[in-house]
Amino acid sequence: MGKRSGSKSKKKKLSWKLNNREKTLAIVVLAALLAGAWLPGRLIISTSPSLDRRIFFLTRAIGSINTGDYLVFRHNGTSFVRKGLDKENDRLVKKVGCGPGDMLAVDTDRIFFCGKKALGKALEADSKGRSLPVFEFTGLVPDNSYFMVGTNPRSFDSRYFGFVHADEILYKALPIW
Repeated sequence: MGKRSGSKSKKKKLSWKLNNREKTLAIVVLAALLAGAWLPGRLIISTSPSLDRRIFFLTRAIGSINTGDYLVFRHNGTSFVRKGLDKENDRLVKKVGCGPGDMLAVDTDRIFFCGKKALGKALEADSKGRSLPVFEFTGLVPDNSYFMVGTNPRSFDSRYFGFVHADEILYKALPIW
């Protein structure tokens, strides 16, 4: 009798196994739950007209950063950036216009160049008529520093607040849309 009851308990233990359809469904549900918990923290939506892209996937800023890469950063060099923004929402998304070792120059018309490529003209005043500071620099971009630009001529970027140091970079932002 002991053997029969032992075989019945083995059958009961095995009866909970999932069939292939149930396994697939369990994996899909688990993947959706994990993605739902992880993905929202990895997406950023830019509502600023200073960029030509709106939705970005965030990755760690590990490895090389190249001209043209989009970066998310907090810039500590100016209070103008933080004016009116919560500490939680003071992140900026811009494109690398000129990187370490590249030649950055500004001409008398306030047009910035990286090498021979024009990056944009610094405006004298914002849309409300307030005068804007102009970053004045000609020379090689220092190590671990980046000159960040928007894709809109009215973008508030490094033309006004200067270099962004590597320590201020939070993420590399890969454009989705």
